[in-house]
Amino acid sequence: MPVAGAPGRDGRDVLVHRALVYGTLREFALAAVPYLRAGRREGDTLVVIAAPPVWALLREQFGAGTGARIEFIDAADWFRGPMQALASYYDRMRADWWPRGRLRLLAEPVWAGRTPLEVREWKRHESILNVAFAGTPTSIMCAYDASALPAHVVDDAARTHPELAGPEGTRPSGRYTDPAAFYAECNAAPLSPPPATAARRAFASGELPGLRAFLGAEAVRLGLPKDRSLPFVLAVNEVATNIIREGGGHGSLWVWAEADELVCDVTDPRSALNDRFLGYAPPRGRHRGEAAMWAVRRLCHIVEIRSGDGGTRIRMHVRLP
Repeated sequence: MPVAGAPGRDGRDVLVHRALVYGTLREFALAAVPYLRAGRREGDTLVVIAAPPVWALLREQFGAGTGARIEFIDAADWFRGPMQALASYYDRMRADWWPRGRLRLLAEPVWAGRTPLEVREWKRHESILNVAFAGTPTSIMCAYDASALPAHVVDDAARTHPELAGPEGTRPSGRYTDPAAFYAECNAAPLSPPPATAARRAFASGELPGLRAFLGAEAVRLGLPKDRSLPFVLAVNEVATNIIREGGGHGSLWVWAEADELVCDVTDPRSALNDRFLGYAPPRGRHRGEAAMWAVRRLCHIVEIRSGDGGTRIRMHVRLP
């Protein structure tokens, strides 16, 4: 995946990624409204992903017919999971938004009610946007309400966005962190071991049908409805298949329920992965591992990878009802 262009450039084919940190709705409007108006003058495709009260504010500013000029999307629907949001960006940008012109996006991610793991993964998502859409006709302004969000979320906005925006204008972020370094920080802490109550099964070549049957039964036993178990089984099967075909040839897995999630660890004790944004972009070549992890991330709520000299552990999270 390429790296985003230098901050501060606003060319038509260079990604612009800004964080709008505001304390009041007036401060929000003083930055967001000129940003959208500039896009309207330049013929950009205008999209707002935010809560309905923000829609009302912007419609009041832009007047009648705003809905015909700006596409409004409910943030609660869009930002259900970091990978789901990223995949939706890929799908809509290519199929709809870019064909109509340069995309100018105003987005306010949902941070309330997130677990610490989800918060970390949403921060990673913000950083990965700089890589995923580098060199594309895209401008993204991400809004952060400093009066409501935890300080660490607001602070890290300066690390995941090359530019900062506000009522006084736009400036480069002096704390912007290279996405590869930020990604590595997110992976710095080791994964906790599976609980003693987790169901365990080893696997090797020729054992995948039995593994799938085991996973399906465990998923239902742990609270995942039978009609929703297939994506979970497919995700784990993809990881196990990749270990058998391209990894160490055999591995083990553990399955358990934790809070409102079904969790599965799959380990390869003999090989390591080059986990540099692995699975965060649609596969472009013939490398099966890239295609497999792209599919796995889309099938799960969150996927964690830890890989090194001791082998690889991939942890998949699926939400329970």
